Amino acid sequence: MSLTLSPLAVPKTQNGTERHWTAEEFYRAAAQGQFTDPDRLELVHGRLIRLMQGERHANLTARLSRRLRRALDPPFFAREEKPIHIAFDGEPIPDLMMTYEEGYAGRHPEPQDVALLVEVADTSVEYDLGEKALLYAQAGIEDYWVVLVAENAVVVHRDPDPNGYRSVVKLVGLDTISPLATPNISWTITKWLGVAEIPKEN
Repeated sequence: MSLTLSPLAVPKTQNGTERHWTAEEFYRAAAQGQFTDPDRLELVHGRLIRLMQGERHANLTARLSRRLRRALDPPFFAREEKPIHIAFDGEPIPDLMMTYEEGYAGRHPEPQDVALLVEVADTSVEYDLGEKALLYAQAGIEDYWVVLVAENAVVVHRDPDPNGYRSVVKLVGLDTISPLATPNISWTITKWLGVAEIPKEN
């Protein structure tokens, strides 16, 4: 996720080591008011990471969200900066998510509910291409895109296995990109990342 990742002061265990959080423990602590702005915390391998959003990242994420929403018809829906439940100790917050339903009553989407995840990488390219990519591959996410803001490029990850994605391709310029689940929808990279709005696909 292209955000500034800042250290988070969290309670230590009795022996002084960093606490390994579960999702259940995190939500209980958040309900008790232990965190400021808990919606900006993602849980990755039991670590709580505070996500500080910059203006460039926010603007591009909003623009890509509009593009995706305008292109999709049911049964697919776009969600922006919402958690996905991957494991008992893992609830990352991708920038964009394409799901098979609009909402999930009483729970967050899980990997089987997700057709596409997108991270917009501005200041955390290594995190999104490294730890995040492995996390999503191990969860079985079939289609994972990392937008490289500085390069005007998109790295498409597909064919996941426990060791990572077997297919990783960087697309630029007039290369075309389509979600696996909706191959009838496509953009050039220039259009996907461009400032000008685009009409809904027919």
